[in-house]
Amino acid sequence: MDPAADASGRVLSADGTPIAWERHGQGPPLVVVDPIMMDRTTSGLAGVAELLAEGHTVYTYDRRGKGESGDGEEYTPESEVDDLLAVVQAAGGSADLLGTSSGAILALRAASESAVVSSVIAVEPPLSQEGAAGPDIRPQLEALIDAEDRAGAVRLFQESIGVPEELIEQSEPSPFEPAAHTISYDLTLMLETEIQSLTGIHVPVLVLASSGSDARLQGWARETAEILPEGSFQLLEGSWHGLDDAVLAEAVNDFLE
Repeated sequence: MDPAADASGRVLSADGTPIAWERHGQGPPLVVVDPIMMDRTTSGLAGVAELLAEGHTVYTYDRRGKGESGDGEEYTPESEVDDLLAVVQAAGGSADLLGTSSGAILALRAASESAVVSSVIAVEPPLSQEGAAGPDIRPQLEALIDAEDRAGAVRLFQESIGVPEELIEQSEPSPFEPAAHTISYDLTLMLETEIQSLTGIHVPVLVLASSGSDARLQGWARETAEILPEGSFQLLEGSWHGLDDAVLAEAVNDFLE
């Protein structure tokens, strides 16, 4: 198979969970790690992935419990790291990683636990030296999911992390409701990842933040960059917790080149 050819497939994670992936473009391998609730059909990174495929072999995938990927019996952050590393293996055994929000945390954890990660671009990882970056609402989420109120679960999460009300209203009904049961997965990932545990990362890491985000999100990004041995920080023009595709693609290309 031509490693540069567009393709899709599935790879088995360490616990046997099938993880669906796609490949586009030509160049050094780059794996895109989506944030909470997003899969390949709802990804906010689809546009930047397309731009990056002009100079990279870009791999996108559905995180466990989402899209066409399977789900394990019990979620652990370690299982998600295994999923990502399985995709890296499918990419040829090593790759750069681009992750945003909770996906950035996952990318950073993979870099801290494996030598197959060449570098990381982390967009606003919600990590803080003061402890958990948000409240533990997993019991309330579980109750809503049990009651089949996926819309309520999505809104509860958005409110808990400070999404502006106008943005919540604009997104309702949310396209992410099918993945609402996985919100607790990402919260577990965030709550069980201590920023100090990332000091063992010895590959270059670029941490990005948006000028449109609040001071809390920008501050967490700066803290993460400062604690990493090879970390650097950039503040780019953007919206709340988001960057324009072209702006992000340019920053990624500059960093990787």
